[in-house]
Amino acid sequence: MKKLLLFVIVVYALLSIDHPIIKEPRDKIFNTVMSNLSDSSKVNTEVKATRALKAIKESMSFTDEQLKHLEANFQSVREMYRWEAKYCKTPALNEYFFGDDLRQVCDLLAKTH
Repeated sequence: MKKLLLFVIVVYALLSIDHPIIKEPRDKIFNTVMSNLSDSSKVNTEVKATRALKAIKESMSFTDEQLKHLEANFQSVREMYRWEAKYCKTPALNEYFFGDDLRQVCDLLAKTH
């Protein structure tokens, strides 16, 4: 019982102290948890497509037209899977992506799910 009381006091102290050594990691963990909770509260299909689009945007550079094309086709998981089936799994021509760019997008898309 004493260990539990000591644990509660230590946790309370860590949550209430505003020293920079404690505050920065605490805020970082809090923001990470809150963003994950807000993502999980949304419809799961939108989150998966949004994360895939974010990963693709972070790893490659695109023109404005290519970004618009990706954003239009990654609004839901169903559209994302349709795009993947059309351009990654079958050899359909894409006017915005071809060659190495298309291969990289497909590889990144495969890694996200």
